[in-house]
Amino acid sequence: ELLHCDFKRLQAVVSTQSTGAPFFIQVQMIHSSPKLIRPLLARTNIPRACFSTSTNFYKENGQLNGKDLLAKHSDKFKNEMTHDEIIQVIRDNTLFSWNPSGAAANSALTVTKGEGVYFYDAKGKKYLDFNSQAMCSNLGHTVPQEVKDEINNQLNTIAYSYPCATVTPIKAKLSALLADIFPGDINHFFYTSGGAESNETALRMARLYTGRHKILARYRSYHGGTLGAMALTGDPRRWPSEPSVTGIIHFMDPYPYSFNWGDNHEEATKRNLQYLKETIMYEGPKNIAAIFVESVTGTNGILIPPKGYLEEIRKICDENGIVMVCDEVMNGFGRTGQMFGFMHTNPVITPDIVTMAKGINGAFVPLGAVGCRDKIAKHFETNAISIGSTYNSHPIGLASAYGVLKYMLKNDTLGHVQQMAPVLKRLQTELKDKHPTIKAIRNTGLFGIIDLQKNSKGEPFVVYNGAPHAAINQFKADLLNNGLFTLIRWSSFFTNPPLTINEKELAQGFEIIDKALTTLDKSFEK
Repeated sequence: ELLHCDFKRLQAVVSTQSTGAPFFIQVQMIHSSPKLIRPLLARTNIPRACFSTSTNFYKENGQLNGKDLLAKHSDKFKNEMTHDEIIQVIRDNTLFSWNPSGAAANSALTVTKGEGVYFYDAKGKKYLDFNSQAMCSNLGHTVPQEVKDEINNQLNTIAYSYPCATVTPIKAKLSALLADIFPGDINHFFYTSGGAESNETALRMARLYTGRHKILARYRSYHGGTLGAMALTGDPRRWPSEPSVTGIIHFMDPYPYSFNWGDNHEEATKRNLQYLKETIMYEGPKNIAAIFVESVTGTNGILIPPKGYLEEIRKICDENGIVMVCDEVMNGFGRTGQMFGFMHTNPVITPDIVTMAKGINGAFVPLGAVGCRDKIAKHFETNAISIGSTYNSHPIGLASAYGVLKYMLKNDTLGHVQQMAPVLKRLQTELKDKHPTIKAIRNTGLFGIIDLQKNSKGEPFVVYNGAPHAAINQFKADLLNNGLFTLIRWSSFFTNPPLTINEKELAQGFEIIDKALTTLDKSFEK
């Protein structure tokens, strides 16, 4: 029922409710504060999650009383919010991505300020960002003035235009710049709101272009949280969305989780590619529209493709009329030490389609993109792409990317990454030599990871998709307590700082990691 009542009415209803029968109440409080309700609920068996309160700001005629509503919010938020106040509102009015919202709220940092490679919480504590948030804040947390100028100029001219029927100067400028940045004949771009939408778009483009249905993607992969992108994803984040989009076939990459394809990289690559060819044979080459690969695998381990791997996939696609899609959402725009991850090949390959987001504008505002070769663009000159959304080609997002890319070119951000990459590698190596809990280190550019082990057998603290381990939980807490933020996934943690980080800041981060690993080493089983 929907009860319109004051506190006394609610108290009467709850007091007569049997303690053995939970029920759901939604109350629109007219006169009483919601704070009065929580103590009452504590004496009942009504779950907090099943109870919601809202002050009724609607008049009897159904019109919203905007004056009173604004007055409430002006009074409620007139002072800077404390950590506890922020978390309480978050609990009351939001849901978290991926994780149970209750647990996520308990552990969430309240980020209130960013500066350079650091950010601050509501209590004033300073953190070194060693994962660029979601591997996306490539220029750190200070927005360059050039980027602000581009965004403000766009706000002052035209903030939004309908992408299906209009175009803007900023769209032309960014597209021309990207065409010059990309190698080969990747000259045409479709703009989205983020990486998942970019991969959704690429999936549909490949099917429309080829007239085929099947898509190959790898198990150790992540391509985004929407339905199609999640179907492409190989890791366990895919499972809750199944059954899902049809026609997606997963295959193993050169780095399986529990075995090796061969005794060395050359043998492993050869055998893995032979396995891929056989998979294509079983599925029927003429049925396969595309092969999706992260040029360098991201959250599934910073897996750097062995020599010749991507080159051979390019050859396999050419031989079978299959579209090669490189997911550069994390890799792209300097993260790996090249402008794009696929550019580490020799000779440099040209994918048919490239998906991107994150680094394209440092994640200052939401934006993604899909780039394609001329032959694919030509197909869609006379055939409908049949894809679109309100925020495609949003002028503010395009302006942010134009400003960021010009800033990166002007300040040689790519050159800086190439200078810092060996520093990162050296610091990783020094840690590995010192701490028995480190099993392996990997990096390319400022894209790095450290794998942890609980014993000399190389067994992980947390198995694939396993439950958290107390020692890893403590390790994470030690990092945060000492002012370092990064992503820890199972038995690995990432070293992916903003591309603007300097040697002193890198060293500071590894000092904090060194201290936390010293404690973790006490859990090492010899």
